[in-house]
Amino acid sequence: MRATYMFGAGDVRVIEVPDASIERPTDALVRVTAACVCGSDLHPFHSLPETPAGRAMGHEFVGIVEDVGAEVTTIRRGDFVIAPFVWSDGTCDFCREGLQTSCRHGGVFGTAPGVGGQAEAVRVPQADGTLVVVHAAVDESLVPSLLTLSDVYGTGWHAAVTGGVAPVRAYIERLLPGVLDGSVDPGRVFDREVPLDETPGAYRAMDAREALKVLVRP
Repeated sequence: MRATYMFGAGDVRVIEVPDASIERPTDALVRVTAACVCGSDLHPFHSLPETPAGRAMGHEFVGIVEDVGAEVTTIRRGDFVIAPFVWSDGTCDFCREGLQTSCRHGGVFGTAPGVGGQAEAVRVPQADGTLVVVHAAVDESLVPSLLTLSDVYGTGWHAAVTGGVAPVRAYIERLLPGVLDGSVDPGRVFDREVPLDETPGAYRAMDAREALKVLVRP
């Protein structure tokens, strides 16, 4: 499959990598229908040391579930799902307090092979605690706004309320109805859209402030 990797500061490439697959019984496999470049992706774009093996990039994505592990109970093949930028089990003491960013069994997308969102598919650890299913028909026009729920919308909402690193997973269900009924349109934050193969150019455009936030279509 194709995936975006960074090999050092300013060196972003879309390369062929082994297909993402189920590795643990709590995993789900999601085919990405939309992802994006985040402003925080520019930090390693400026400073990542030379990394011969590359670093999988992207922590914001939505898509369709293609497979689930044997222990996954709330996610099914064919579900349209939103992935917050941190995976979490949903059951530890921090998750129960709505602090999924501190999950004892969690991690951040875009930090390991197979779990970067700027790709054709992603292995999602702790699928039951992480993914949010959209239980409604998903009109294509809503996809950009649904994508913002993976990070930028929830992070902005959190900042307005309290500040600090946003436990976006705690807010998705609260913010989703407004996106679905059209009363809010956070997808307007995207001012450019590119196919996956042009993701390196999206980094350069955002770094040069020629684009605010770029949506990526695998």
